[in-house]
Amino acid sequence: MPTYVLLIFYKLRELTEEEEEKARRQWEDIMEEWPPEIRLIGVYDHAWGTEYNGIIQVETESMDAFTKFWKWFRDKVRWYVPETKTVVALKR
Repeated sequence: MPTYVLLIFYKLRELTEEEEEKARRQWEDIMEEWPPEIRLIGVYDHAWGTEYNGIIQVETESMDAFTKFWKWFRDKVRWYVPETKTVVALKR
């Protein structure tokens, strides 16, 4: 079974201090609810050389699991992440 590696580039909108705090709390909640079939490899600030603010790297053996995860995740962060771009690769 292949392992899919997904690089999710994201843009953040400008946030007030209150919104930043809300986003931090929400991220903690997301981490507690994170589905086990989607392995979080890393969250990286800055994506120099692109127009994005950062990258999230995940792995999974199931694109169906990723599709289900992606809807759940996007619904939670949509209010402050207006744009993403996902690159999918197969791990050797």
